[in-house]
Amino acid sequence: MNLSSRPRRPASSRPIATDEGSFTVSNHNEPTPAAAEQPVFSVIGADIVVTGNIEASVDLHIDGRVEGDVRCKTLILGEASMIIGNVSADRVRAAGAVTGSIDTNDLAIEASARVSGDVLYERIRVTNGAQIDGSLKCKSGAAALKTRRGKAGEA
Repeated sequence: MNLSSRPRRPASSRPIATDEGSFTVSNHNEPTPAAAEQPVFSVIGADIVVTGNIEASVDLHIDGRVEGDVRCKTLILGEASMIIGNVSADRVRAAGAVTGSIDTNDLAIEASARVSGDVLYERIRVTNGAQIDGSLKCKSGAAALKTRRGKAGEA
């Protein structure tokens, strides 16, 4: 597997196989003040196919194909990217294809994106031309509805 990082991670910060088909990307070294100022992200290139789950403690940019679940801080999906599995991230910008659910706080779906699966979000932006085949559910809307139902039941 070819995971590259910008800026380059130290040799002690390699992907770690956690179980069959799963990888964790983390940096075990304490960052220096100069390194702490630079954003750290990993890239899965267009010529890469990952079979198995990915869990990253850093931002992740995917241009290739992932057959498995993806969990990270921020996920950027390039136009040629494809994920067959579930996505969980604080922020997602999708320009490629996702077949599976997306659970995020901040979602941007670009015109070239194709999403087949349920989407759970806090904030969403969908560009004209994007395709979504599945349900869209707002996290704050679900919480507000539960709160209103609870108060109505108390009265």
